[in-house]
Amino acid sequence: MTLADPSPWLAVLGRAHPVLLHAPLGILPAIALLEFGSALLRRPPPRGSVLALAWFGAATAAAAVASGLVLAGEGGHANELLGNHKILGIVLGGLCVLTAVLAFFEQRLPMRLSLLAALGVMIPTGHLGGTMTHGKDFLFAPFRELDEAPPPTTVFARTIQPILERTCTKCHNPEKLKGELLLTTPDGIRKGGENGPVVVAGKPEDSPLLVRCLLPADHDDHMPPEGKAQPTEAELAALRAWIAAGAAF
Repeated sequence: MTLADPSPWLAVLGRAHPVLLHAPLGILPAIALLEFGSALLRRPPPRGSVLALAWFGAATAAAAVASGLVLAGEGGHANELLGNHKILGIVLGGLCVLTAVLAFFEQRLPMRLSLLAALGVMIPTGHLGGTMTHGKDFLFAPFRELDEAPPPTTVFARTIQPILERTCTKCHNPEKLKGELLLTTPDGIRKGGENGPVVVAGKPEDSPLLVRCLLPADHDDHMPPEGKAQPTEAELAALRAWIAAGAAF
């Protein structure tokens, strides 16, 4: 699904996805705590509370699925990671609704099985969403940073690559190739994106990688997008100097 020119209200719905999805992710564990906690204490579960939470979770899950589909369509690009996240998200939304329906019945086993299935699907769904937002292996990155590595020997590896990793590669990596631009490898940087090269060796003023960072923050073409980590003045100066010196890798 691609939304060429979505209405402002539809675009807002899509961008509300990160807000809406947190409701069912918190409600499902709360239902499990009430349902299984009561069973462990050999007490009847608080049916009213479970039912109210289940239907609130179903409603917010449905809203999260709808907003996610709108957001995916607005992006205009698709890959395996996004496709898997969409499928799991729809399955999770369906399980939330099924759990809410089954909560009406006296027999608790079907409802509990549906709840457990929803909790199980929630984990990979959230993981794939986090991978798209923060990049691959974001969760365990601090452990990788503990591994000893030889000190970088080039200006690019020592100075430029860390800038790109901090500000750019969360959206321009093999899993999330926005604008067909890959900034995690020298070959990807040399190739550029759907609008052509992003670095012109020796010409910082003609290099979109720098020029778009220097645009006003409210400009449509400014990068990184508003709300994302922005390069500092020192980092922009380093990027300018590297390009002016020939953009060697």
